[in-house]
Amino acid sequence: MGNFMKLQLALVATVALFTGCAGSYPERVVTKGPLICEATEVCPELAMRWNDEKRDGFKITAEINQPTKYDIKQFVFLVDGQPYEYSTINPTQYTEQVSSNSIIVPVSFLNSFRNGKEISLKLVTDQGEIDRSILKADGQKSSAYLTFLKGYTGETAQ
Repeated sequence: MGNFMKLQLALVATVALFTGCAGSYPERVVTKGPLICEATEVCPELAMRWNDEKRDGFKITAEINQPTKYDIKQFVFLVDGQPYEYSTINPTQYTEQVSSNSIIVPVSFLNSFRNGKEISLKLVTDQGEIDRSILKADGQKSSAYLTFLKGYTGETAQ
């Protein structure tokens, strides 16, 4: 290993050390989970993590694993009948069979999300809208919702 590689590794380790305690929130990289879908439906997955730059909200990423490319333009969350619309901040990314894009949401949105009784997500794409449940009124929770709770509160829902 050359000196340049050693220097790079040392820098990465140092940065990791400092960013671990920056801000008032711990770094939470949350694993992703699918929404509630029928077997025949396109089933987006959601991933959430703290917004690295500002630490004042979450970055929510939707991934659609399909051969068809979906240009994801907007996320519309419906929380107990109240719409929360967020436009994507960057162009949709395409890797192999995955179309993905992200939004940044404030912590205040996450409080309503956490307290919601019925939550769905509509992804607005160039292929039409994909509307799926995150949390159903009967209490059925998607993996995406359980992932969110775990990352947001550090706890798991029963």
